[in-house]
Amino acid sequence: MAAMWKWCEAGSSFLSKLASNGEKYQSSVHMRNLIAVYDDVLVAWSQKEQRLLAVNIKNSPKVDRDDCQVLLLTNPPLFEVDNVLVNKSHHLLLSGPRGVTVVALPTTPAAFIKEKASCRLYSVTEPQAPQFILPVGASHGASSTISSSLGDVAVGFDFGHATAGKSPARQVFVLMGSGDVYLTHVSPRDDNSTVHLRKVLGPLTMQPQSDDNYGVDGYSLVCLQAAVPILAIATTFGTLYHCLALDEPRNETFSQSLELDQKEVSLYVFEKVKLELSLSPAGAEDDSYSCPIRLFKDPTTPLRYICSHGSGIHAVALPFIDHLQEFAEDEESRQLPSHLHADPCIVENLVCTRALPSSSPATPVGVAVVPWYPGPILVVLTNAWKLLTISLVQGYQSYLPQLLSGNPLGPRQSQRVRGQEGPPGLDHHVRQLLGGRPVPQLAQAACDCSPQQCLELLFAATQKFREEWLQRLEACQLLIGRRIKSAQEQKELQLDKLRNKLQEVACLEDRYEALRRKYEAVDVTQQKIVKRVENVLHQLHRQVPVLSAAEQSMQTELKGIQEQLRDMSPSLEQAQLKLRYQEQSSAGQDDDTAGRTAVSRSPSLSNTQVEHIRDALTQDHM
Repeated sequence: MAAMWKWCEAGSSFLSKLASNGEKYQSSVHMRNLIAVYDDVLVAWSQKEQRLLAVNIKNSPKVDRDDCQVLLLTNPPLFEVDNVLVNKSHHLLLSGPRGVTVVALPTTPAAFIKEKASCRLYSVTEPQAPQFILPVGASHGASSTISSSLGDVAVGFDFGHATAGKSPARQVFVLMGSGDVYLTHVSPRDDNSTVHLRKVLGPLTMQPQSDDNYGVDGYSLVCLQAAVPILAIATTFGTLYHCLALDEPRNETFSQSLELDQKEVSLYVFEKVKLELSLSPAGAEDDSYSCPIRLFKDPTTPLRYICSHGSGIHAVALPFIDHLQEFAEDEESRQLPSHLHADPCIVENLVCTRALPSSSPATPVGVAVVPWYPGPILVVLTNAWKLLTISLVQGYQSYLPQLLSGNPLGPRQSQRVRGQEGPPGLDHHVRQLLGGRPVPQLAQAACDCSPQQCLELLFAATQKFREEWLQRLEACQLLIGRRIKSAQEQKELQLDKLRNKLQEVACLEDRYEALRRKYEAVDVTQQKIVKRVENVLHQLHRQVPVLSAAEQSMQTELKGIQEQLRDMSPSLEQAQLKLRYQEQSSAGQDDDTAGRTAVSRSPSLSNTQVEHIRDALTQDHM
């Protein structure tokens, strides 16, 4: 593949300065990664000159420039660097078997690069004061050769999920040289000490049980972020294990319930992958060939990671992560879909540095993924100080369509499908299958090969391509078969729905007919009631009297008299009150007069007495 940038071409100042390190890495099988990418800059470590080399990857491939900047450290590390790692805050980590150094990268070309003697961890809420300070630098202690030979030293680690609780922390999975995996937790709130005080769980059990105990060695480990932490473990014999880190159910006691952050975790191995370490036919590879594999995460997609080893570069993608995420988001599904087990990982052989089993290993010394359009680009630095650029697949899709009877789409998945422009059709998947994946670049393979070995290599490559093409055809056949089965199931479901709809239509027609009869009866009854109401209103209207002009004038006069009565009623009430008052006053006066008359009245004679007096007087005169 032609170089995309000027500094990737042979003879550029960037590669010339790196080539000054000589051939010290060509005979070494130790894994190294001396390049890294941050923002739009690719940096490489030069061990001989003890400095960093930086190039701008944002320049267009058409620009005829070879800009290479040399970054000097104020205090270079005293140990040999075999790993370069950069974070988002422009800090570079230089690590080796004898120490660790943190370097602050410049944000402008004129800035200085300073080496920090300590690694500080800050909180977002309090960015001024560090919460954790870890001294770093060259280690002068005695090396644990015996422990290393027995596999009792850690060879790799990676961070997992953040745990919730009173003391939030983040999981740390640690891989030992013996292949055992341990789990611990770290938090910014921990004490500022170089001694780890949290509990270490492990070695974690691996399920299901295997006869080979999943190997007796381990070399590298990465934790892929998903709904459940997925660990990829690499051994020294070209084998990869994909595991799910699941919490183990247990009956918690009162004391155990207080330790919410330290649950029992087990590793469930759901896939084992054996990498092809040469282009030789299957079975020709020596099983005793030791090939340490170093794993790198792909920053452009969470589904993929890169494998670097003595035989070249592989890329491994896990579509299982997307399906697992959909399963976790679907709250209604309670059973793991069966199609997840039939969706293996996708392994791409990108670079081959060891074509034949008899060839000596050529371990790449640098691997970096550069975000680019239309897809990411893998930059590989070989031990012969050559740069290879390889275009990576931008996205992965499952080639096996999901059956409708297995796990129908949930509400969230249906919303997600409706939000997209539309799922790719069958022809797109077939083209993607038949188009294949990039052919591995053969680098540093023909230097020590005889003509007979080259012929064998040609036959092996032809046979390999033939097998891959047959596998693609079989995959297309399987894809078409599953699509046909899916279409048949969809047809059956649609026919069932159609029959149900026809039954519902017939039922609705019957209900419509019954409602129509009821409506007609109600309409007839309503018409009768309306006629009766009209007759009643007509009779009432006829009974209403019609007034003549005299009656109307009399009615007007009566209204006027009523108004006058209303006006005179207050005066009448006042007159009545005065009359009652006068009557009460006159009655009092009569009582007083009668009393006085009774007192002054003299005694009077009765009629009998008057007759007696008359008789007496008459007799006297006689």
